[in-house]
Amino acid sequence: MNKSIFSFTEKLIDYAGLFPPAKLSLPIAFSNFLLYSNEKYEHMLSKFICPVNLLPQLENLTGSGNSGLNQFYISALSTGGNNISEFNLNFEKDLKNWKEFVTGKSGAAVINSFETRIPDKLMNAEEKKVLTELITTISVKIKKEISDPVMIFLEGPLNENRNDAAASLIDAIYAHNQSGFNTGFKLRTGGVEAVSFPSSEHIAFCIRRCLDRKVPMKFTAGLHHPFRHFDNQIGTMMHGFINVFASGIIAMRHDISDKEIEEVLNDEDPADFIFTDEYFSWKGWKISIEDIEFARKELVLSFGSCSFDEPVADLQSLNLL
Repeated sequence: MNKSIFSFTEKLIDYAGLFPPAKLSLPIAFSNFLLYSNEKYEHMLSKFICPVNLLPQLENLTGSGNSGLNQFYISALSTGGNNISEFNLNFEKDLKNWKEFVTGKSGAAVINSFETRIPDKLMNAEEKKVLTELITTISVKIKKEISDPVMIFLEGPLNENRNDAAASLIDAIYAHNQSGFNTGFKLRTGGVEAVSFPSSEHIAFCIRRCLDRKVPMKFTAGLHHPFRHFDNQIGTMMHGFINVFASGIIAMRHDISDKEIEEVLNDEDPADFIFTDEYFSWKGWKISIEDIEFARKELVLSFGSCSFDEPVADLQSLNLL
C-alpha cells in the first residue's frame, strides 16, 4: 500500500452494520467491528455507529473490558423527531441513555460523535432563528451532561428544495461554530431506493458550501464502492467513495470550480485516479500527502457504511490495497 492511498483511506469508514441493507443484529455488528479492528486494513476503520436507544445493550457487550480493545470510538445516532417538540422530547431521553452509558461500565468505549437529523419543517428561511437556537441547545446540553469532547453532525432532508435546505443548515452550523467549533454537516449519499441518491450537482453544492464556510462534513449510505457506477438492483447511478472524497480533497487544495467538482464525482474511470508514495492526482491536479491528510481532517472526514468488507475488497481488486 502506498502512502497516498493510506492517507486517503485512513479512518475513512464509520461502520454501520446495524443499518440497511445489511441490517445486522447488535451482537453480530459489534462482533464484526471488533474483527475489523484487528485485521490488516484496520487503519480504514473509524467509529462504530450505534443508535442511542441501543446503548444499554451495547454496554453489556463492552463492559468490564469485554471488547478486548484498549479503546474504541462510537458515534451515537439520535432518535430524532418529526417536529421540534418531538425532537426535544426524544433528545432528553437520548441524553439520559447516553449519560448512563458513559457513567456505567462501558469499558473501552468512548462516544466522541453524535449524529442527528434536523426536523424537515425547520429547513427553510422562515425558521432560521429556531434552527440556530436548536443547534445551540443541542451543543449546550451535550457539553453540560457529557464530559468528553463530542463532535456533532447534523443532517437535513433530501427533498425538492435540498440545495436551499443544505445551505440553511450549513450556514447555521457555520454561525454556531464561531462560538465553539464542535458541529459538522452530514450528507446522505444513498440508500436502498433510487430516490435516496442525491445528484452529483447537489453533492458538489454541499462540498463547496462546507468548504467556503469551513464546516467539516461526513457522508452516509450508498458509498460501498470506490467509483461511480450504475446499480441494476436499485436502478440508479451510485456514487463512489473515492469520487466523493477526491472531489473534496482536490477542491480544498486547488479551489476547482463547482463544475469540476461534479466532473470528479461523475468520473467512472479508475485510471484517472492516481495514487503514489508522493501524491494523489486526478487529471493533472496533484495533491501532496500532507494536503490529503489536511483535507481529511478539516473537510471530508468519513462515511457511514453497513459494509466494511466491500470497500476493502474493491480496493484490493483495483490493486490499491
